[in-house]
Amino acid sequence: MSPIILFLSAAYLQSGIAKFIEEEKKPIYLSAHVGESVVFSCDLDFPQGVIIPYILYYYKEGERVVSLQDGDTETGRDFIGRASIQTDGSRARLTLSGLRETDHGWFECRLFFPNRTPTTRLNGTWYHLTVHGRELLSMPPKNETVLEGEAVRLECSTREPGARVTWYKDGSLLEPGSARVSPGGALVFQSAGVADPGLYTCQVISPAGRSQSASAYLDVRYKARVVYTEKEVYLPFGRPGILDCHFSANPPLTKLRWEKDGFLFDPFNVPGVFSKRNGSLYFNKVDETHGGEYTCTPYNDLGTLGPSPRIRVVVQHPPVFTLTPHNMYLRRTGDSILMPCDALDGDSAHRPTILWFKVSLKPQSFVIVFWKRTWSCKKKGVTIIYNK
Repeated sequence: MSPIILFLSAAYLQSGIAKFIEEEKKPIYLSAHVGESVVFSCDLDFPQGVIIPYILYYYKEGERVVSLQDGDTETGRDFIGRASIQTDGSRARLTLSGLRETDHGWFECRLFFPNRTPTTRLNGTWYHLTVHGRELLSMPPKNETVLEGEAVRLECSTREPGARVTWYKDGSLLEPGSARVSPGGALVFQSAGVADPGLYTCQVISPAGRSQSASAYLDVRYKARVVYTEKEVYLPFGRPGILDCHFSANPPLTKLRWEKDGFLFDPFNVPGVFSKRNGSLYFNKVDETHGGEYTCTPYNDLGTLGPSPRIRVVVQHPPVFTLTPHNMYLRRTGDSILMPCDALDGDSAHRPTILWFKVSLKPQSFVIVFWKRTWSCKKKGVTIIYNK
């Protein structure tokens, strides 16, 4: 036999073996209903079992569902918000949620090696997905992510005339607000706001009383912003104190800038002051230099809406008694008792609040009880007259 014939025979044999191996890989059959989720699990076969750079593709009848390369994913137009992929060593998982009747068909998982020849191995996995159409719900909503102010539409199509569509948010009936229900049952937001994120569920009820439902998440992203500011904050002299910045951010906070009296206030450069994980300022021991006017500005990946209004920080000294009662009073039953008490703040700028307590003298008892019997308070000072 000539060398040419031997070469052709070997090539034919190799091709036949490859075809046989490919045919031996039987497809995986999956089934689910409209609105449900399904997981496509794929074994990743690397040369000699060593993980090398790769590109992972999931296809549906030639159309890309999702691809993964170096941690970055790209999702096909019809699967945005519904397809997510996770990898764990030699296994990948594609989760497809909010199934539609159009998802019925053949899917394939395939691995490519861009820096190796050949670029592929016989590692493809085939799946056949059967989507059982529900009697009422034909197109469920899918997860959506939008920016604040953008329009968004959550689908909820029904196939039965006269069916009623009801929407819920986080398990409660959706109240009238920024969204409206279209004649076809879809939930439409003309301008998504910061209060709109949540889990939305559409429930379809037929005239006969049968019902079906499906859910999807709406995520609204916006610039970091201050949501609340205290005009005045008192910090105790000589003791620890905290100055909070109340903000909201989606995506999460990346930076928080503080200013004091119009200048940058960096806690890393101020002894005894620390920045907490949430951006609050922690003063280890408050002193006079910590008083002033502060502002905070939160940032995230989208930016910021600007600084907070000014926060006036007042360093408050402990109060000082100017008039105190005696340690003990002896009176007969039925007599009146006069116990004077008065105090001033350490800086004399504010008058402290004075409270009276009756302390139980029983052994091993530390219960403090407010006096609830007859008492009166003079206008000047805080003198208590107690009638038993």
